[in-house]
Amino acid sequence: MVKEDSTYEKISDKSNFSEWYNQVLSAAGILDMSYDMKGMFVWLPYGLKIMRFLQHKWDELFQNNGLQEVYFPQIVPLHYCEMNEAWWEGFKDEGYKVIAGSDNKVQGALRPTGEPAIYPLYSQWVRTRNDLPIRMYETVSSFRYETKQTRPLIRDREITNWFEIHTAHATKEEAVRELDSHVKFMDYLYEEMLALPVFRVNKPLWECFPGAVGAYEYYSLMPDGKVMENGSANNLGQAYSKKFNIKYKKENGSEEFAWMICTGNGGRFLAAAISEHGDNKGLVLPPRVAPIQIVIVPIIFKGKEEKVYKTVDKIKAVLDDLKIRYYLDARDITPGRKFNDWEVKGVPVRIEIGPKDVEKKQVMVYTRFDAKKKSMKMSELKKLDKVLEEIQKSMLSKANKRLQNSIRFVTKKNEITKVVEDKQVAKMYWCGEKKCYDELVSVGEGYEGFGTSVELQSSGCCCACSKPSHEELFIAKSY
Repeated sequence: MVKEDSTYEKISDKSNFSEWYNQVLSAAGILDMSYDMKGMFVWLPYGLKIMRFLQHKWDELFQNNGLQEVYFPQIVPLHYCEMNEAWWEGFKDEGYKVIAGSDNKVQGALRPTGEPAIYPLYSQWVRTRNDLPIRMYETVSSFRYETKQTRPLIRDREITNWFEIHTAHATKEEAVRELDSHVKFMDYLYEEMLALPVFRVNKPLWECFPGAVGAYEYYSLMPDGKVMENGSANNLGQAYSKKFNIKYKKENGSEEFAWMICTGNGGRFLAAAISEHGDNKGLVLPPRVAPIQIVIVPIIFKGKEEKVYKTVDKIKAVLDDLKIRYYLDARDITPGRKFNDWEVKGVPVRIEIGPKDVEKKQVMVYTRFDAKKKSMKMSELKKLDKVLEEIQKSMLSKANKRLQNSIRFVTKKNEITKVVEDKQVAKMYWCGEKKCYDELVSVGEGYEGFGTSVELQSSGCCCACSKPSHEELFIAKSY
């Protein structure tokens, strides 16, 4: 007897982004958000498979480019934290303190970022020029008690599945080349894996990571028109090596402080992909990060099971040859329920095979991205890898168009509010002065000048002071 699962919950319209987002995370089996600690959640099996698959890709990417994986403790000793006063001043109120012993003494903090845990050890490892470069990364959790308005994967108190790359170099030029390679890593993960265009911007110096001399920040445009900071590649210069005494002895006997780079991101990758590609049915996963790229759904009628499953075996053999990740859904529930389940989970392709299809030597192929269904001859199944690649490209193209259509250029300060309140991003010329920056972002509550274009297009007049300017500043509401 076919069993129908009664747990189905209709997904809200995506126009109500906040409600839609939480429902999709739950319905698709990404997270359980009922854990009784605000800003923390449980990764469910399907969500963890997606995240682990993406993590596997960055492991492969980093290690193939010479980065070595390490692991540092989550508890940072208090005297490590205090070695960089500016860093500790920025994080001590947001940090989770570790109290131990009969005297309840503060022993340290749960790591809000990796620098104070890692760099004291780097100072011990570096003695001569031959000890450099150090090129290492780790994937861990970070902890910050930073907001009352938590939102899973977007604004958490435990930031899970977070990678940090920390490198140290003998020269400024080596560090700059390292930073360029990190940019390529991020571009690859966004565009090639997640099919996501992002803003890669230069941050104003006062907005950079404490002590950094410059940074590329990545921002994702969310469906509600807000932008979300989504990774950074930071040129730390020698600021951190001086704080943590990371230096080497040169051949002439003098000492030189190392030049350092750090880059990081994590679960927000997935938050952006879910938010950008998902629709009112649930997830829409890019094929390159989908743990299941194709689901096979047999349409079974009594007495014809054997014929259908013999054909299923042939389909599986083709998919194995193509190295496609697939799953056979043989559950004893209705086909309609199966279709819904896999649509909510965003599996890129569904293959349906019933007795009539067996007779016609065909299958029905449904593509989740465009909700199209068409027949495919059994002899054509070897083309399914190309189908997946076309979906990947189409998803990036669609997301690119949305991003570009959401940017509006303004020439007057009073135009900023209309653009941002229309859930778009305002772009304008800016002279680079903090006074003008503060004036421009103060036109609306919650507005952020989240960076300037990395490519200089032309020149104009600052939107605040009318001085000749070449910087192009982006302003939007942000998380």
